[in-house]
Amino acid sequence: MATIEFYKEFGNLGYLANYSNHGFEKNGIYYKTVEHYYQSEKFSDRSIKDKIINADTPKEASNIGRDRSNKRIDNFKKIKKQVMYDGILEKFRQNRDIAYKLIETKKNDIAEATIDEYYWGIGKDKSGENNIGKILVKVREEIKREIIESILDKCKGKEIYIVGHNYSDADSIFSSYILSKVLQYKGINAYFAILDSYGDYNDKEKAIINDFLQEKPVKISENNYFILVDHNNLDGLDKERVLGAFDHHVITGEVYDTIEMEYASTGLLLYDLFKDDYNFSEFERTLIYLTVLTDTDYLVSNRYSSFDEELVTELGIKLDVSNLQKKYFKITDFSLKIEDNLKKDYKEYKNDDKLIKRSIIMSYEKEKKLYYNDYLEYINSLNDNVLLIWSCYDIKKTYIYYLGKEKVLDYILTSTVLIMKMLKEDNIL
Repeated sequence: MATIEFYKEFGNLGYLANYSNHGFEKNGIYYKTVEHYYQSEKFSDRSIKDKIINADTPKEASNIGRDRSNKRIDNFKKIKKQVMYDGILEKFRQNRDIAYKLIETKKNDIAEATIDEYYWGIGKDKSGENNIGKILVKVREEIKREIIESILDKCKGKEIYIVGHNYSDADSIFSSYILSKVLQYKGINAYFAILDSYGDYNDKEKAIINDFLQEKPVKISENNYFILVDHNNLDGLDKERVLGAFDHHVITGEVYDTIEMEYASTGLLLYDLFKDDYNFSEFERTLIYLTVLTDTDYLVSNRYSSFDEELVTELGIKLDVSNLQKKYFKITDFSLKIEDNLKKDYKEYKNDDKLIKRSIIMSYEKEKKLYYNDYLEYINSLNDNVLLIWSCYDIKKTYIYYLGKEKVLDYILTSTVLIMKMLKEDNIL
């Protein structure tokens, strides 16, 4: 894994810094930043503590706390690392938006790249102890554990139905099944399910689902308790009845207790989350491998990273990927109407105040030449926020089209999250 380096409270990684504007309450006192908390804990003198707590900025709080004319408590040097951990933990516990961001760093190391700080940071030559970075990694695991425990606690005494997204694909179905087994092992009345309003499986992956999973999901109405997999948007469900979500796509903010990280598939995410306390059977590990294959277009997509590959190797499942691809991989059926195909691999994403309506089309170069312009013409006629991702597999290119602008990638990429990031960087989205 890579190392994420941050410096100060500015930019995309600024939320990791102690100066970031994310306050929290501890012991009945509100602290504007971690720096306010940490510096105030150096003293027992109430007047000094109050000066620090009420300081306008973290820099001002730091200056007061570092003033050696103020007498510190005798044992602060021994407890300072624990004090820092306590402050950083509460910051992320009480600010769920940045807790999600921290979790999204997966298992990457984190380093405070302060050039003149060798205890809390890595220093100029990167030889420092980096205790802030180590604390952030520890807090990340604790926050993740607490969210999972919160989901499990809310499930107690209830019948819980595990459901994937609409037009359920192999990742949604297999992940729903696997999570139901994990939760059953933990003593929860969990059921592999599908909403009756969702209809049948995604046509593209119906064959592989039916061939590998004989058990059928329970069809249920919306008047139940749910955990969502492979999506974290409510999609019309009652918020009070959705107890949590597990996903490998971007956070929508609609489900409070969500574990989301960018993995090749939700199935692989579930494996990594629960492998230490649940013994996945060979059958379950096979299903997990299949979620990776189907969600990466049989390991062709750029979504499949070296990190995912390590976990897949750990699964210990040997399958003939080439034969599976020949049997189950299907390009879009262009004999169907354009509007029907746009609905087949369709998902909605929120981008600020916009609802992005994403559709994926899969073809070879021949079909792309025949039909691509017709699809663009139809999309333009809708005058809507349609994001078209057109993957052309024999020439390994991805065509991205949004609001009259096209971006071409020289590789296959179907991760909508990554594509949306690209479009934002290019000021298209």
